[in-house]
Amino acid sequence: MKDRIACSATSPQSGQRGFITLVVSLTILMLSTLVVFNVSNAVLMEQKIANNEVRAKQAFEAAEAGIVAAQRYIANDPDANGDGTVDSVFDTSGDGVGDTNTRAVGTGSVTVTLTDVDGDMTTFLISSVGTSDDRSATRTITQRMITINPLPYAPDNPFVTRGTVVITGSATVHNPEGQSTIWSGSEVDMGSNNATSTEVPDATAADYPACMDTAMTCDLVDASSRLLKGVDVIENDSSLGALTSDQFFENFFGTNAETYRASMVTIDTNEDDFEADADLATNEVIWVDGDATLSSVTVGCTTSVTGNNVCPTANTKPSILIVDGNLSFTGTPQFYGIVFVNGNVSISGNTTVHGAIVVAGTATSDTGGSLDVWYNSDVLAGTARAGASAGSAGTWKDF
Repeated sequence: MKDRIACSATSPQSGQRGFITLVVSLTILMLSTLVVFNVSNAVLMEQKIANNEVRAKQAFEAAEAGIVAAQRYIANDPDANGDGTVDSVFDTSGDGVGDTNTRAVGTGSVTVTLTDVDGDMTTFLISSVGTSDDRSATRTITQRMITINPLPYAPDNPFVTRGTVVITGSATVHNPEGQSTIWSGSEVDMGSNNATSTEVPDATAADYPACMDTAMTCDLVDASSRLLKGVDVIENDSSLGALTSDQFFENFFGTNAETYRASMVTIDTNEDDFEADADLATNEVIWVDGDATLSSVTVGCTTSVTGNNVCPTANTKPSILIVDGNLSFTGTPQFYGIVFVNGNVSISGNTTVHGAIVVAGTATSDTGGSLDVWYNSDVLAGTARAGASAGSAGTWKDF
């Protein structure tokens, strides 16, 4: 009986059941391993995707920062050292002149390239390449920036007034690029001072009239004096004198004063702060709310100019001055650009203007005062860089 029981415990059926259990266990273990492996792969893939997204975001944000830096750079001065070429965007030495186009942005970096499209530093193509911290991701953004010309209708005369011109002191008005000097909507009184005169190109010179195409190259001869007004002085022109104040402003700036002030002005100041704000102001559109006095300051040049000296070409960065009131010239101011006065002008100092002066009211040179105006189309054209910059529609690309 005992022998039968022992034989039954080790029967083949029991061994088969153990084998099946082992196979099932191994199968379950294998499936579990496969599941764990696939889950691990999925987690790793998600981590890679997340890391790629982070780095792509780093690169994009760095590229955006480069665009902003380039826009700010263009608005300030794309040629700070005055060498006639576009500077690098980033200033790492702190001397005010850009010295590199690459800079760290957060944990990433950016390289900005500027192309002067038209060669006059008013239209730029910006290319900003952002890079992630490990340089595995890059993003490029491009945009075209255009500086809006703040003086679309520059005058052809060095001295323009809607009202009368009365010179009891002295004045010399030079126009090396044309045969007209003073244009007035009313009477021009040249006074009794022997030092008062106008000058135009010498028609007998060998390079005339070709010299008038290049600023400040023509030989000049006297055209008008206190004794005789020549044809270069245009007075009582009703087409000028009949303009309203708004029309007179729009005649040169292309829009009304309110819109212009809101969109173009870079320095908005008043009588008390004007001279401090204007001294050595370059590539600026300056608006003075109310009356103003311009004394011994230099505007439109990076260095102070005194006496008979002139601003070096590399340092000449003309500005636009708009006085919404009356303007008094005292002392020895030097101005490069255009002066527009919505009221009257009085001159009691030794004033020099390179570019043009435009007066909506009357202009008076007091006894002892001296006005020296040099028409310069290059200086007036240079005011284009003083305007507001804006991205050209449809030029932003980040793909």
